[in-house]
Amino acid sequence: MLSAVGGCTPKKPIKIAPPLTDLQKRFELKCRKDYNIKVITRLVGKTFWIYAPTDKPLFDFAAETPSPPDPLKKPAKYNLLYIDGSYKDGSFNFEYDVIPKTKSDMQNEGIRNEGTDYFNKLYNNLFTAVTETLLDPKTPVSFVVMAITDIKKGIEARYTFYLEDYRMASVEGIPYDEFSKRVLQESKGSTDYIGDAIGQHLEYTDIYMPDFLTKQMVNRIRFKFTQSDFPPQENYEEAIIGCIADTTRYYHFKDFKEVHTDDIRNKKKMIFSPKQLDFFGDDKPKDDDSKSNGKLIHIIFEDGKTTFKDQ
Repeated sequence: MLSAVGGCTPKKPIKIAPPLTDLQKRFELKCRKDYNIKVITRLVGKTFWIYAPTDKPLFDFAAETPSPPDPLKKPAKYNLLYIDGSYKDGSFNFEYDVIPKTKSDMQNEGIRNEGTDYFNKLYNNLFTAVTETLLDPKTPVSFVVMAITDIKKGIEARYTFYLEDYRMASVEGIPYDEFSKRVLQESKGSTDYIGDAIGQHLEYTDIYMPDFLTKQMVNRIRFKFTQSDFPPQENYEEAIIGCIADTTRYYHFKDFKEVHTDDIRNKKKMIFSPKQLDFFGDDKPKDDDSKSNGKLIHIIFEDGKTTFKDQ
């Protein structure tokens, strides 16, 4: 009878990469020749994956210079404790937990976590390579996923963005600050990343636009509560649905039935139709009386007769 050897764990099967496309070859050559960066790429559907493994640290602590309070910035009145979103059966679904903000004895100790000089240079070089190889409108890519991984410590910084957003930012069609808000940023750590020089831990999938928008909506809501100069003051529900409405508006996305929200603390659920979203958001449509469909009617009296003329 055979018995298992204690302490042994089965090895994960190595994922066999498909042959490189011409686009992948150009990108990898650009990184290697111009920036001395060895990357691994995958093209799955219309999603271009970039894996940049390194044995150098990505993040470090630095002293933070105190800044005077901004007199124009409004204080936060609410704490967003939890927010999650999903897209299912043609509808966006969000649940959240918000409480009134109370004073805290937590103070800024003058320390912040930031990218190392090496990481910042690597990040900028990868974006430059994207600019030089992927921005042609004929490129068959909709989304880019960039994973920069410290395979010595098992720490990863991952960025997912819609390529058309980057094209727009590159020609100042949208402000770069707005592009930054549209990038999905994740920092993760796992022992699975340690020693992974070929990106075996990555789940290479094609990005689905509604899923991307859902995550971006969650990010915008978090930003509104925690980083915005104008956090929700009275109606936090309106602020949440406003972030959702603006996101659908920026991407001209109309292929959904409803938006469902669930305030789990107050047990309050709401449903919004796409048309109702027009009434919410910082960039909601403005009323313009000059574009009304009304007519100017001239009443003409001549020879005892009355005639009407439209203009």
